Amino acid sequence: MRKNIALGIFGLLVAFGLVLGAGANFRDYNADRSVHWDIVSDDNELIDLTPIQPYAYINDGGVLVVDISPDNPNYPGYGQGLSPNSEYNFDEVFKVSNDLWENNMSIVVRITNANTAIQFYGADKNIHYTKTGQVVYASDMAKNDVCFVVGPGEAVKVGMDFTVGNNAINTTESSNIHIQAWRLGTEPAELAGKCGQ
Repeated sequence: MRKNIALGIFGLLVAFGLVLGAGANFRDYNADRSVHWDIVSDDNELIDLTPIQPYAYINDGGVLVVDISPDNPNYPGYGQGLSPNSEYNFDEVFKVSNDLWENNMSIVVRITNANTAIQFYGADKNIHYTKTGQVVYASDMAKNDVCFVVGPGEAVKVGMDFTVGNNAINTTESSNIHIQAWRLGTEPAELAGKCGQ
């Protein structure tokens, strides 16, 4: 069974300033932007996405928002975002849980994104690059096409790497992030043996 959850990133706003007061899982300082994701709701969802850090939250409209800007309600007035020509890494931005599948099934999850400025990794060494099966556990290994297995009742924490180029202030980028899930054993052949199965 396949589940597509489209996540739209509305903006990556590059501005001056310091990074917002990040939690204990902030990995490095290397940037200023704002990221918003729309989760397409589905009453029959097969996976559960949960924000982990204060810069990620679910707003009143059910939208998972990653907001590194002064507009983040968890950090009012504590920073402007990410700096140009820099890179930021957050080990735990959101988690993917497997509490919704029936019969205690494990699932294979794939996260893809066309924008190479936004990439994913798993500091717990449980996220894999879909092309090679290599574990991507650090920000310098992050990829924009990753997969992993989530056992019944378990969750996988997803880290994100944001690379800000030499963009002008107030530059906006957009991207679509897709999350798909399959019951273990029904994933596409291209993922077989590459996601930690």
